[in-house]
Amino acid sequence: MPGFQGRLILLFILGAFGCALFNGYLYYAYVDGSYTFILQNSTLPQALIEQRHRDLLIFGLALAVASLVVTSILAIWALVLTHRAAGAVYHLKKVILEIRAGNATRRVHLRKKDEFQDLAAAFNQLMDELHAK
Repeated sequence: MPGFQGRLILLFILGAFGCALFNGYLYYAYVDGSYTFILQNSTLPQALIEQRHRDLLIFGLALAVASLVVTSILAIWALVLTHRAAGAVYHLKKVILEIRAGNATRRVHLRKKDEFQDLAAAFNQLMDELHAK
């Protein structure tokens, strides 16, 4: 079910990216404002003040990159989880269509780590009971 998974992952990534941008902006605006105020009232040479601002910018960029890396890792994890759920639903739907087409002996066999194992077991038990009658 790539459409379902794609929409879910895209929503997740856009939300995380938006949060990272918003937090980065708030962080940079607050800290840069504080740095500017503190350094303007100091006796440090201008070159050192400029170096502090460059260091702040580099730290902000590193924080943004770290946020994007974490977002990417979480997106991959979410993709794996949705694959386990969507794959199980897809397989169940496929078996239902085969039974509807006349293959009443067909059963649901999910992968070991797929979600909805209890649903597959209940469906198989229902089909076994109907087939026995």
